[in-house]
Amino acid sequence: MKIFVILRACALFAYAFLLLIHFILKDHFQFLQIVFYAFPLPILIFIGSVITILFYRSKAYFIFLICLIIVLNIVWFNNAYIFPRHVEIPENATSVIFWNAADRPTIPMAILSKNINKIQPDIIALVETEHATQEDIVQLSEEFPAYEFRILDGYMMIGVKGHIKNVSYVIEEYSHDINFVEMELANGPLLVALTDTFQSPTMDKRKTLGTVLQLVSERNVDLIVGDFNTPYESVHFRNFEIDYNSFHDYGQGFSATWPFGIPLLEIDQIYTVKTLSPILLQKFYYNVSDHAMLVGYFK
Repeated sequence: MKIFVILRACALFAYAFLLLIHFILKDHFQFLQIVFYAFPLPILIFIGSVITILFYRSKAYFIFLICLIIVLNIVWFNNAYIFPRHVEIPENATSVIFWNAADRPTIPMAILSKNINKIQPDIIALVETEHATQEDIVQLSEEFPAYEFRILDGYMMIGVKGHIKNVSYVIEEYSHDINFVEMELANGPLLVALTDTFQSPTMDKRKTLGTVLQLVSERNVDLIVGDFNTPYESVHFRNFEIDYNSFHDYGQGFSATWPFGIPLLEIDQIYTVKTLSPILLQKFYYNVSDHAMLVGYFK
């Protein structure tokens, strides 16, 4: 009985500490970021439910913990779900597809072609395309002659309905890869930063995201798309919002982009410079990748 009481107390203390990290401490400190990333709110809700069922069946504690879990569910749903609504897309809006293609042995050409035909995006930006070939570029170029396609350094691909003027590549090993793509679209010139950050949970996210922000700000980037391997709730994304608009609030349904089919983490992001306004963010899921395909519209 004494061991059970100790376990129950330890479980409650640990749970309270996890909640403190999630809501207050977050990833301000590098030594806490692993815990912050590993225990998103849905996981904390599940853990709280298990602790309640296993250790706290007495009426007072049970009611308190059930109420806490209900509140956590409300907070999570409020922050992670945006009710679908009808949004008018202006004819002169610019559209972008961003997708982490998950380093498949072959590029999912059928899915790409289907979405290009359907959406007619101005920009197609892909990361983790290690196995992309020149044959893929030729096939896409023949199927969509209005676009210019290129394989980029860092296992990335870009497609532009217009002309690619210049590409510059910046890499810091075990931190980030960024392709800065200058392009000419129907709506005018645009500078896009196609980003993929290293996925180690132990690396200093403050430094990595701070460096990415510094690089895009120095170059006056108009559009940032990328897999940041960092949840949107990270405090380090708040610095982006000084000069850039996040598409987070313009989504439909659950905001999470990873993993496939589970609304857990929003680690793929789109940002526009403040002079451009997000209109809509859509997400599509395909079982060839564990990341959602993002489709953003802005003006």
